Order: sequence, then structure tokens, then C-alpha cells
Amino acid sequence: MRRLDYLSLVSNFNGKTIKLPVTINPASKSIRPAPSAPHLILDTGADTTALTREFLKKNGYGKYIKSGKKKSTATGEVELLTCDINGLTIANQFKFGQMTIDVLENWKAHTVVGVIGMDILSQMTFILSCEHKKFMLTDQKIPCLMNLFV
Repeated sequence: MRRLDYLSLVSNFNGKTIKLPVTINPASKSIRPAPSAPHLILDTGADTTALTREFLKKNGYGKYIKSGKKKSTATGEVELLTCDINGLTIANQFKFGQMTIDVLENWKAHTVVGVIGMDILSQMTFILSCEHKKFMLTDQKIPCLMNLFV
């Protein structure tokens, strides 16, 4: 077995933002997902995964709830709306079921529709090597990795 056989996704990394394709389970079975998947960016500073209101609306989601708590963001403390979704798939292979996500408003990018937060990332293992220009992501356990931290 090669050392990287257990890794689900190995991607080139050019030292810039890491973008992964996302598909969302629509609010209703009558809604068809877009033919080309938009992207989310990795945000280890975000507690919660967040999607744009526009993207949510295209997928049939329109019920947003005030979270009741302020979060620290790059632009200061804000109270974000939340939305319950039926699930999503990241990088065409990592599936997550029903969850509550934050709603991003006034987001300018069109191909990037949100961020992957620590609510999802904490369930996975990811390794970033600037030296080798690679980003690796898996939902598998990597026993030999623990030896580095013990």
C-alpha cells in the first residue's frame, strides 16, 4: 500500500485560496442543482460553514432565522442569519447530512458561494504543504499521522 492510498482528495495548491466544488441538496426534489458546481473556500477561522443567500435561494431555501449571537468576522462582530439545509457534498465525494449553516449577505464572488467552516473541517483530516504545493483532504483515519503529534 502506498502512503497516500487512504487520502480521498489530493489537489495541487498554488499558495492561494483553496477552493473546493460544492453541491447542495435542494430544499425540494423539484429543484434541479446547477449543471456546474460552484466553489466554497476553506476557512479554518470560521466556526460554521456559510453559504450565500443567493445560492441558498437558487436551491429553494428561503427560511432564515436570526442566530441570536454575534460572531467575530474579518469585518467585525455581526449577528448572522442561519438556515437549515438538507445536506451538501464537498469536492464531489464528502457528503454531509442535514445541518444549520450561516447565511452570507452581500457576497461579491459568483463562483465562490461560501466558506467551509470548522463544523465540517473538524470531522476530517487535511494537510497543506506549501513546500510540495499540495493540499490533501480525507474523511479516513490516518494512524501514522498520530505519531507526529505524540
